[in-house]
Order: sequence, then structure tokens, then C-alpha cells
Amino acid sequence: MTLPWDLEDWLTAEGDRVVTKQASGQALTPDEELVFHVWLFDTEQRNGGVSQYFCNSADEWPVLCACAAQRLPALCAFAAKVAAVLRESDDPYEAVLSSTTDLDSEYEACHVAVVTELRRAIAQ
Repeated sequence: MTLPWDLEDWLTAEGDRVVTKQASGQALTPDEELVFHVWLFDTEQRNGGVSQYFCNSADEWPVLCACAAQRLPALCAFAAKVAAVLRESDDPYEAVLSSTTDLDSEYEACHVAVVTELRRAIAQ
């Protein structure tokens, strides 16, 4: 499902703010780390699919999962599906490419919930 414009604009603006802060050498807060990792995954997925994320940023996946634990239930449910796919190969990129599970469709189904939960989580 496509993000409503307000969520897309919010994630783009928050992602830009956090990436700019990180690029300036400033440490990110735990909330900002969470935004960064969701933004990175979301951007890669929307640009080239889940496979692109695992091609470019596979090392970030465990960090995203750790940041999201207990805070983003929709992402954690999606992560369980990803974990099942990743067990199919030692190479995460190859696992995603060769899987019969369509992780892009799975993410698109929870996309709005993930960004909504992220927005609520960091607003608290």
C-alpha cells in the first residue's frame, strides 16, 4: 500500500533531518537511530526493492531489528518473514533474490503501519 502523503512527507523530512545530523558528525539519539534505520530500509525498498536493501545495506538489518524491537510491532512481524527468507542462504542478497516469498509485497502490506508506528513511537 502506498503511504499517504502526510506520512511520506513526514518520513522524508525526518530522514533528511537525521541523515544531515549524522553527516555532520553528531551522535544520534535512540529515536533518531530508529528513524534512520527505518528510513534507510524504506528508501532502499521503494527504490529497488528489498533485494536492493540487502545488496547495499545487509549489515544494517540486525541494527534495524534491534532498534525496532518492542517499538514497531508491524516491522517486527515483517522481520520474522525476512528471517525465514534469510535462513535459505548464507548470502542475504541471494536469499531474497531466490526466495519464493515476495518480501516487497509483504512490506508494502505493512508499510503504512510501520511508518505510523514509527511516527507515534518517536512522538512519545
